[in-house]
Amino acid sequence: MNLTPYPFEDFLRAKQRLQCALFEHHEPFALLTGDTGTGKTALLRELRAEIDRTRYRVIYFAQARKLGAVGLVKVIAEGLRVRPGLCHALALERVLRALLDEPRTLLLWLDEAHELPEETLTEARALIESDLEGARPIQVLLVGLPKLRAQLQAQPALWRRIGVREQITGLRLPELDAFLAHHLDSPQRLCEQGLSALFEHAKGVPGLLLPLYRAILEHAGSDPDPIDPIAVEDTLQRWDLA
Repeated sequence: MNLTPYPFEDFLRAKQRLQCALFEHHEPFALLTGDTGTGKTALLRELRAEIDRTRYRVIYFAQARKLGAVGLVKVIAEGLRVRPGLCHALALERVLRALLDEPRTLLLWLDEAHELPEETLTEARALIESDLEGARPIQVLLVGLPKLRAQLQAQPALWRRIGVREQITGLRLPELDAFLAHHLDSPQRLCEQGLSALFEHAKGVPGLLLPLYRAILEHAGSDPDPIDPIAVEDTLQRWDLA
């Protein structure tokens, strides 16, 4: 089984737009949203693997619910190897000074950002706006579920700063056959009607398509013949009830 993500059109578009925003236009803020399983984390992995490490340093934080404003500064301080100090004001001062001395741009990637407290987002904006020289020593990428957009729109001062706002929605139906072939060693056994049923049930979400297809194969048994669409529908209904 191939574990590398299938490069579906929506994935590649979002990746290219974020690369352009971060590494060519040097946007201070960028946004990536998508439902669970659409490939947001896989996209971050690919972006990180292709970064020029001589020019950029990545700090990735996934447990957004636990990250308050004070914690954000501490995370950045640790990434810069700066002793944060006993109080928040001192820690912030040291971080800002270290950012000016840092030869590389700091890429702060906040995953599950829909869980971030509002104070943390406000602190991130303050860090960006502290750069009076326009050197852009720090860039913030916010990643989360679609509801993150509404949360950010409720903070107009921050929302206006986000120059690139990308969303991954998933595969298109014509990509499904190639997607299954990419991930599985054996030939896929669904007819056009079965593929359509699988796609509609998963709403094109890659993280749902594979487990649903495996469940269909498991219930169908080892017979190599194409699987009856009625059996496909039955498995999909069982999945919902499990």
